[in-house]
Amino acid sequence: MRPAAGWGTVAELMDPTYQTRAFYGGPDGPNQTSPRGLLAIPRWQQLDPGEAAQAVEVSAYPDRYHNYQPVAEAILATLAQPSSRGGVPRTSRVGFPLPSGTWVRTSGYGMRVHPITGESNLHSGTDFAAAAGTPILAAADGVVTKAGAASGFGNLIVIDHTVAGQRVATGYAHMYDTGVLVSEGDHVVAGQQVGEVGSTGWSTGPHLHFEVYPGGSGAPTTDPEPWLDSHGAKGLDHPGTGGSQTGCATSTPGEGQTPAPFDGENADRMVPDPTSDGQVTARTAHLIGEARAAFPDTAWACWSERPGTVSEHPLSRACDVTVGNAIGQHPSPAQLEYGWALTNWLKTHSDVLGVEYLIWQGKIWSVARDADGWRPYNGGGMHDPNDVTCGHFDHVHLTVRSKQH
Repeated sequence: MRPAAGWGTVAELMDPTYQTRAFYGGPDGPNQTSPRGLLAIPRWQQLDPGEAAQAVEVSAYPDRYHNYQPVAEAILATLAQPSSRGGVPRTSRVGFPLPSGTWVRTSGYGMRVHPITGESNLHSGTDFAAAAGTPILAAADGVVTKAGAASGFGNLIVIDHTVAGQRVATGYAHMYDTGVLVSEGDHVVAGQQVGEVGSTGWSTGPHLHFEVYPGGSGAPTTDPEPWLDSHGAKGLDHPGTGGSQTGCATSTPGEGQTPAPFDGENADRMVPDPTSDGQVTARTAHLIGEARAAFPDTAWACWSERPGTVSEHPLSRACDVTVGNAIGQHPSPAQLEYGWALTNWLKTHSDVLGVEYLIWQGKIWSVARDADGWRPYNGGGMHDPNDVTCGHFDHVHLTVRSKQH
């Protein structure tokens, strides 16, 4: 309700009585139907609250009002009922932890092969990929018992609740430092924004890792999705899924594609670079051909001069690879999955292909330190962890070994 649109002055609109009268309008409204209020909207009684708000406000973002309805309902319920001062709030209302339409389910609860370590272990929550900065919403009324750094999670928020008479806690992981918007001890209501989606800790890209602990903080986890369903959580509309879907047999990119060994006497001899006007080593050219055949949805850039930098690109044995995204653009959840499939394939066949090391999503893996797995990458070349390209978030960097083995 902007003053420039005729709704009133800033001072008037900060007065809740005036603003309410302006919103409802009608013959007694302060704006005399220009702009029109809710009472002038045909069949307004049949509209849901989000539609009604949009009909009056005429926002450029018509779906935004639905996002804040849970907060409004929770505030109303809290004001209308006795509070539980000093304890964990009691509630029967549960909401989804991300705004509707903003997320893609990428990894469910249960045993899985970890995308970074390659080990089989319990995935103790559900991953919902979303754009960095997407609001994270409290699933129910509660008290924040953890808000900050936690091993593996980057940053973790834990909220204790009493839902339908039962103690339970929910966890929200991988926010950036600036994306933790609550502190320990804060009382929150269902649907209140408590954080922003990020990618810290053991994370392959921006997403919310959501956990549920029946019994409260420190108790064993349970599958979040059936728990949300059983409590009628609004927002669990499954707008999309990433990777394999229940009932569908899908193959992993590169699966069954075994590269041919390098066939030549001098792997370090110079040959034309198929991605530029320069030259690369014969071993590098061989890797490019084998990897492109296994992963056709990739784009490659190898030789370049790179004056003034420390890089293997001008040494003719390094390539940068995008996975369907453009340089400067974060990969989508599906593209992230494709990128990890590519890097895992290159790791598996590193000896045949002559891979020396890989950099991807701010992490590095090398043959020399294979036992350490993926490690945080913190230097070399044009590295900048705050930049999508210089942090290697939009492309895979690979370097081929320089001597024939």
